[in-house]
Amino acid sequence: MIRKLKKSELEASIRMSEFAFQYDMTDKERQERLGEMKAEQTLVIEEDGQIVSKLTVLPLYTYLHGLMIPMGGVSGVVTLPEHRRRGHVAKLLHHAFSQMKQEGQLLSFLYPFSVPFYRRFGYELFADQQKITLTRAQLPAKQPYKGSYQVVEKGQAIELLDKVYQEWATDKNGPLVRDKKWWKQSIFKRKKGRMVVYKNDNDTPRGYMIYEVKNDHMTVSEIIWLDPEAREALFTLMSQHDSMAETFTLTLAHDEMPFLLPDPKVKREVNSYFMARIIDVESLLTLVRFHFKEGERVLLSIHDELCPWNTGIFQLEASSAPPTKVTRISDREHEESLSSCLLLDIQTLAVIILNAHRPHALYKEGLIRGDKGAVDILERATPNKEVFFYDFF
Repeated sequence: MIRKLKKSELEASIRMSEFAFQYDMTDKERQERLGEMKAEQTLVIEEDGQIVSKLTVLPLYTYLHGLMIPMGGVSGVVTLPEHRRRGHVAKLLHHAFSQMKQEGQLLSFLYPFSVPFYRRFGYELFADQQKITLTRAQLPAKQPYKGSYQVVEKGQAIELLDKVYQEWATDKNGPLVRDKKWWKQSIFKRKKGRMVVYKNDNDTPRGYMIYEVKNDHMTVSEIIWLDPEAREALFTLMSQHDSMAETFTLTLAHDEMPFLLPDPKVKREVNSYFMARIIDVESLLTLVRFHFKEGERVLLSIHDELCPWNTGIFQLEASSAPPTKVTRISDREHEESLSSCLLLDIQTLAVIILNAHRPHALYKEGLIRGDKGAVDILERATPNKEVFFYDFF
């Protein structure tokens, strides 16, 4: 039986996660978590009076092409070992997809324990995580700066950090929309150490970094700058720790690194990170700012086994408002009569919309089939925004 978690079962749910993900919480941490959790966000499968499987869907938003898009963040997926390989997660996800559709969530994100496993359910990788490690000698030379640094105490002056983050994130695809609650309950708890904001000579926040120094090593878990001045100032701040650290590891959100370093020959580590799934194709397509010329159109034939409402043929063409005019042409069985139709699955459409991969590259690899001229139009019309995700859930 699939149902929602009861408030009286919150602590049992926490202990189930502790067991599955192999961590232990202190009593204080457990009480804090209990105060943050909402039972109705977790779906469970109950057998003989016992919860044997569960997942949580967090009601979040993500930035996409300059808009805030409702997104269901899937987390805490657990099945007890003695009840695995019975299709419990498949049942929970299928139920969650329908629930997200009803609640207007157009996308779903998750961090996979196994990429192949979640690909079976329509998810696809859209974000990598890049870390670079520099030696002290590889740090940029200290630069003069006109502004100032402000150390932000956790739980205070969130608006300084958020002002920088939002300006950066709105120009990307994929970043999480952070509110004060998320800063306090997620960022301030997960990302350890100091938080320093750089302000220019007009006292305007233009960059920040979150970092800690231990055992002669600096770990920068988050660093964002909005202009070259802020970048130089933040790296100057790192260099001013030269008596405290011999090596520096940065989790980066800027594609231009390590090219911008004076010595780019650094240790680089790139890992597959978050996956995305489209929950509502038609509604999402209408919000994407495709750059179609007058009279141009593209027909997309989408197949989605788990969310049948997404299966169909969609015509995309220029429109004054909303950004793209989307028309459902016909059911899938009529696609063969449309010679210019592009055939692709739900995962491929997700990475196109998020701009994780370009249409031309996907066509060359056989993930898009159909008319080459239509692919050319889609390639030119698809906005080319950088994709990134800095958070975790």
